[in-house]
Amino acid sequence: MVAAAVMSSLTACALEPEKLGEIRQELDRHAESLPQDILAQPLGVDDAIALAVSHNLDSRVKLLEEVLAQGKADLSIFAMLPQMAAKGGLSRRGPGKATTSKDLSTGTSGNYSTSDEATSRTSDLTATWNLMDFGIAMLRAEQDEARVTLVMEKRRRALHLLIQDVQAAYWKAVVNEYAEKKYNALELRLIRSVKDAEDAERSKVGDPMQMLGHQRAIVDTMRQIAEMQRQTATARADLAGLMGVRSIAAFQLAELKEGTTLMVEPPASDIEALQQVALDNRPELRGEEAQFHIDVQEIYTELLKSLPGIGPFIGGHYDANSYLKYNAWADAGVQVAWNLVDFISAPKRIGQAQNIAEITRARRLALGMAVVTQVRVADIQYRHAMKEYRLTEQMATIDRRITSLAGKSRSAGSGSAMEEIKAEAAAMLSTLRRFILYSDLQAAKARLNAAMGIDPQPLPEAIPRVTAALTY
Repeated sequence: MVAAAVMSSLTACALEPEKLGEIRQELDRHAESLPQDILAQPLGVDDAIALAVSHNLDSRVKLLEEVLAQGKADLSIFAMLPQMAAKGGLSRRGPGKATTSKDLSTGTSGNYSTSDEATSRTSDLTATWNLMDFGIAMLRAEQDEARVTLVMEKRRRALHLLIQDVQAAYWKAVVNEYAEKKYNALELRLIRSVKDAEDAERSKVGDPMQMLGHQRAIVDTMRQIAEMQRQTATARADLAGLMGVRSIAAFQLAELKEGTTLMVEPPASDIEALQQVALDNRPELRGEEAQFHIDVQEIYTELLKSLPGIGPFIGGHYDANSYLKYNAWADAGVQVAWNLVDFISAPKRIGQAQNIAEITRARRLALGMAVVTQVRVADIQYRHAMKEYRLTEQMATIDRRITSLAGKSRSAGSGSAMEEIKAEAAAMLSTLRRFILYSDLQAAKARLNAAMGIDPQPLPEAIPRVTAALTY
């Protein structure tokens, strides 16, 4: 019963309309902050990347984490300063403090006397500086700086993955829009051609096997086109989320032309050079280097903790007691403190810190091997994607020529409408497959760049106005 009541309470809190309303309002404010003049024009891939880098919500979280880490590193300097303690007091005693003394030889006591006023006012200002704490504070400051580097590298990696996802989603979304625009008009003709072939088969006009073969070819082409559309159907929604845009209708994409020459980069000739670039630039490796520095500093920290704390102190004091000859005075000296428990446990703590550092070293080595492997795999995938794209591009060119010849043959009376529509369907399928493989090729190139840890080109503070044509 208690568990049911708790779950009911949690569910009520999770579905509280006021909380959901706040989230909706925040999303509305974020949507208003987007550059509407840019979204009103057709976006190229570089514009989509710039929008994602500037307005992706996950990317903003990473940026805030970096700012937080930097702020913590800036505050660490105060731990190295002396401790300053100011203290003041006001008190009143009643009755007053009266004391007497006893003569040890006679055993008699004298009259009562006092050396304190009924009202007491005191103040102190003391500065202490523990050298061991100072050394630990210096090490902690270096660790905080390394943590800033660690967070920055995590943000770099997130940026690489974001750009990789944007490129893949952008090209699939562009292909999906092309397919919807071009295929919708052809689909009705394909359906009509299948129905005409069915009617001819039932009417026994022509060769039934030829009619069935035509139906099968057209339906199979339509199935393959539908499968390609399914692969790209969610790309626009994915792209909107990556760019931080709430609605898929809030932006336009540059139109893809059927005869557009799509430029591609040839594969690199030296894979060893790519692997060296990855070892020098991958954020994960740099992050592990920063983590190793943190772990090494932790060894020194544990060593310092086992030493005695030695530090000077100086203070100024004031007491308003009128019975004192000197109401204000100063003192200075050196304090020594040694925690014997820390001293006894030092070997185990230092050994544990060393083990952690060795684990980080081993993890860094394993990660380096993984990075080299990822670059090699990404390069192989890019080469295969390039080869497949080139073959599909060649096939699309051949199918366009076949379609042109089929149309001329029908106009000359030597061809049939079935052959012409079959050629058009095959050409449409080849064109779509070419664009799909081009999007896969761009995704493979993005994966290769991310595997090498290559940073994107510096983006301007304000996104420039884009043109209506794609730039290849």
